[in-house]
Amino acid sequence: MFTLCRSVVRREISSLLKYYSGSSSVPLTSEHYSVERGEFAEVTQLDLEEFQSILEGRLLTDTSEVEPYNVDWLRIVRGQSKVVLRPKSTEEVSRILAHCNKRRLAVVPQGGNTGLVGGSVP
Repeated sequence: MFTLCRSVVRREISSLLKYYSGSSSVPLTSEHYSVERGEFAEVTQLDLEEFQSILEGRLLTDTSEVEPYNVDWLRIVRGQSKVVLRPKSTEEVSRILAHCNKRRLAVVPQGGNTGLVGGSVP
């Protein structure tokens, strides 16, 4: 039973990888799954300025720099985040989350982005 399940998963992953590896654009998560955005605010220039004051330049807003954080490891789903914040301390994380909570900004924590289910994709 376990071997059968593993072979089915392996076949499905292989099939998806072949399908998307030739594609120039990974589909948005919202196109792949039935996912709706919650009632969150959009990031504004004032938010970016606040993050900049906390992180001293450790934020990414250039599309080419943000893209790798928006695509899962298997290149199956893609998020739509416009900014990546790179804190170095728990104090910075705390200040960022306090601001996001006050403004109702959605947050997606991300480690190595190596999960196989797309859970770390914004």
